[in-house]
Amino acid sequence: MGARRTIFLVTILFIAGAITDTICGHASAKEITVDDDSEADFRSIQEAVTNSYSGDVILVCPGNYNESVGVTKENISILSESQDPENTLVRSFKMGANNTTISGFSIQEGLILRKYMPTGAFAGYSYQDPIENCTVKNNILKLGIDAKVCHSFMVEKNVILSSGVRISAPDDAVISNLRISDNLIVDGSIDVYRGLNNSVLLNNTILKGCIDLVQCNGYKILENYVSNDPNAGSGGMGIALYDSDSGEIENNKIVNCSTGMHIMSGSCVINNNTLTDNGQGIMVGASLSGHSFSNNTILNSNIGIFLSGPAYVGNLAGGDSLLNGGNSLLNNTISNNNIGIFFECDSSGNLVASNRVELNNQYGVCVGDVSYEVPYNGTNWFYNNIFNNTVNFFNDESSDKSNYYTAKTINNKTGIFFATWNITKVSGTNVVCGPYLGGNYWAKPDGTGFSQNCVDSDEDGIGDLPYKINENYTDYLPLVSVSTSQESIIPIANFSTNITQDLAPVAVQFTDLSKNAILWKWDFDSDGISDSTNQNPAYTYTTPGTYIINLTVSNGKDKSSKNMEIILREAEVPPLADFKTNATAGQVPLSVQFTQLSENATSWVWDFNNDGTADSIEKNPVYVYAYPGTYTVNLTVDNIKGTSSKSSIVTVSPAQRIDGELILTEYLITTNKSITGGPDIYNDWIVWQDNRNGNWDIYMYDLNTRKEMKIITGETSQYDLDIGSGNIVWNNLRNGNQNKIYVYNVSASKETQITTNKSDKWLPAIYKDKAAWIDFRNGKSDVYMYNLSTSREIQITTSESDHKYFPSIYDDRVVWVDGDIYMYNLSTSKETQITSTESWKQKPVIHGNRIVWQDEHNGNFDIHMYDLSTKKETQIASGRVGWPVIYGNRIVYTDTRNWKTDIYMYDLPTGKETQITTSGSASGRAIYGDRIVWADSRNGLENSDIYMCTISKKESESKKPVADFSGFPNSGTAPLKVLFTDNSTGAPTSWLWDFGDGINSKHAMNATHTFTKPGTYNVTLNVTNTDGSSSIIRPGYVTVKSE
Repeated sequence: MGARRTIFLVTILFIAGAITDTICGHASAKEITVDDDSEADFRSIQEAVTNSYSGDVILVCPGNYNESVGVTKENISILSESQDPENTLVRSFKMGANNTTISGFSIQEGLILRKYMPTGAFAGYSYQDPIENCTVKNNILKLGIDAKVCHSFMVEKNVILSSGVRISAPDDAVISNLRISDNLIVDGSIDVYRGLNNSVLLNNTILKGCIDLVQCNGYKILENYVSNDPNAGSGGMGIALYDSDSGEIENNKIVNCSTGMHIMSGSCVINNNTLTDNGQGIMVGASLSGHSFSNNTILNSNIGIFLSGPAYVGNLAGGDSLLNGGNSLLNNTISNNNIGIFFECDSSGNLVASNRVELNNQYGVCVGDVSYEVPYNGTNWFYNNIFNNTVNFFNDESSDKSNYYTAKTINNKTGIFFATWNITKVSGTNVVCGPYLGGNYWAKPDGTGFSQNCVDSDEDGIGDLPYKINENYTDYLPLVSVSTSQESIIPIANFSTNITQDLAPVAVQFTDLSKNAILWKWDFDSDGISDSTNQNPAYTYTTPGTYIINLTVSNGKDKSSKNMEIILREAEVPPLADFKTNATAGQVPLSVQFTQLSENATSWVWDFNNDGTADSIEKNPVYVYAYPGTYTVNLTVDNIKGTSSKSSIVTVSPAQRIDGELILTEYLITTNKSITGGPDIYNDWIVWQDNRNGNWDIYMYDLNTRKEMKIITGETSQYDLDIGSGNIVWNNLRNGNQNKIYVYNVSASKETQITTNKSDKWLPAIYKDKAAWIDFRNGKSDVYMYNLSTSREIQITTSESDHKYFPSIYDDRVVWVDGDIYMYNLSTSKETQITSTESWKQKPVIHGNRIVWQDEHNGNFDIHMYDLSTKKETQIASGRVGWPVIYGNRIVYTDTRNWKTDIYMYDLPTGKETQITTSGSASGRAIYGDRIVWADSRNGLENSDIYMCTISKKESESKKPVADFSGFPNSGTAPLKVLFTDNSTGAPTSWLWDFGDGINSKHAMNATHTFTKPGTYNVTLNVTNTDGSSSIIRPGYVTVKSE
């Protein structure tokens, strides 16, 4: 009995164990081996993954695994046995499970990280469900990493050769706790869209790429090295932050980028970074809060730090104001750039203290006007800085050569750039080791700066005199060096003039050559009264005489003076006109320097195009010929005894460039020295914005008449202009703080205000008699349209979205961007969604059945097109391209390849891209027919101009045949048999011979003919091919004698 019970119990335990093994399946984690040609556990990685369990480690032996591995089991590690990526190759990985690791592989087609959902309505790899605790390390990835919603994702010690690391999340998800560190990325970037909470980007080396964050918060970017190239497809930036607040960006090195840091975010801390050899070191855009910049070094760039002006999100009445103020710039070194710090004039509330802004080529601090007026956020404070530049502060019209805005006289509602240049004098070691804080140290590299020469009698490190920066600004407590010897700064007056003897009247230029001077007083007529306190003034003498000029200079304590004599006499004989030019012929735009050689002249009147209108009264002017032609130049000079004239000829030819079968002919439209922008063209009319009068006004050029005319000028600016069918539409702020939309009819010379409500309005567009724009009257952005013929306004959009922008109109269709591209048909009152991709889209333009726009679908700014007739979307161009326009079969856009901004054209039938400009400084393109217009700052931004290129095709080389022949013999007795040989060129395909005796032959290329009667015969050959025909006649070619 007992034995039977024992056997029964053993049997039960055996069965229970079997059941346990069946239920658990895997008692403990184990090591699984993979080898493609050995006795390993599995021959493929995918088999190993499929048969693995939580905690398993899959070891992959060296080899080439041509498989795409889907990782759908959680808590497993897939490691190469050698941990040498060079000898273990895998086609691709798709990681879809939590707690997984991939390490030690050369991955040929990239790695994808997306949560795998095995069941449910959305089974498969998800774009929305989060995946957690994954690691990718020590791999070579040839096509990068593409990850969706992920948490605690580690990417470290990889070599990524293309595409970089791209991580994104949809609107209702976030990304957190990432660590991307110690990677080498070549020809790719780190791109993160929406997330990065508590995440770190550390010690990565990025070559030909950037770090690009969109809608990320609470992140750290530390100790990375970034060197970019426009051909890398990232716009040439180093670190780009869009709507990504509260970041720490420290100890990074950024070189060779178009913009080292492009910050369109708020509340970031940017410390201890080094940025060298960039277009802009740091560009700070509009945001709701400011940033802290400290201990950064910015060298050898076009602009060190660029602080742009404010913008609005929503309407002026109730929307958010993005002020771009409240930034602090502390203890930075900004040196050897073209411009040190560039302010848009309405960037305000900034603190600039304890910085070294020195040896910048053009300006230390530069203030530029903008084309809109919005409220200030407060005063900019400057104190305890070292400014050591040839021009330390600049805000009037002159020769700014930056690639962005020019510096000019501030002209908005507040009148000036709000700035204070010192604090109250307080104890504390200042930037030049003095005992007090107050203002700034104003130096110049040649030693002539105010602080280098001002007296400090009480040796408190504060100059005895205030420093007048310009008419609007004074530093009342300028710093001086306490170690400066007072004897070394005694002033010594000296100056020169361009004239010492001449005829009156005459203008004289005085040039200060004094040493150690900070104050100047000029007496031009020996009357003891100061006539000027400028350092280098000009003065016009109207009557003959001998004048003693006195210059008295001072350092605030000591003075020095110098006198010089100028003798001006009255003309005794009539003048004799004469001049020379540096060029008498050349291509447009042809700049000609005219140098007068006249005798006894006191005034000069130049007519450069023989139209009877004086073009200049300068003595030695420069004139730019913008259009081809032969021009007669006339100089008329006079004095009190008479006048004299001389004429000369200047021949101007087109500037042409051949590109394949196309001839590109360039014309200069504007020649005045001002900033121009936003050109558009319709038929023969080119319109643009121009700030020559201190505001953005509208000008037009008629290609038929070659005449320029003012359309709109005023005390407020016009902007966002568009022209269609002879109607010009634009924004204006002339009546209060709200934008109004106006239309000007060119033919009727009539202006019409088409909006009267008090909401903000932007981005008008027009086609024939219909104008569309963005309107904020309902507390959000909407598209409205106005019909000029019926005087009727309609609301196009009604959705609750507040992201509608960039309307474009053609015929009865209006398109705009609202996340995706949408279209409204005015005839059917139907709205259509054109795109449905998760990407940033801008600036849609419609013409005919085609819509083009700028799209970031592939991580770059690309050009896409949608054909309404075929319902097909096509990518037209990729990389650093943007702002497309379309006319017919041609799409025109800007491209920043090769570190330059140029205009390109894409021809749809041929698929060929053509580079339109080569200046590298083009912007604001438009096209109509065979004409493309743009703004170009090749001669400096303060002298930017409007250019036009006409596109024509080369005449095809003639392929018509050319007839020729010979005959032998061509004389003899009748009957005479002659062999005629065709020598024609051009590949004729048919021949017609006329032998002059009434007999014709079409039979052969070479003909034999017998002349039976005596006489002299004319022989004719006509040859033909598909391109045409040719004939030759040889009179008396054959002579036949009687027997």
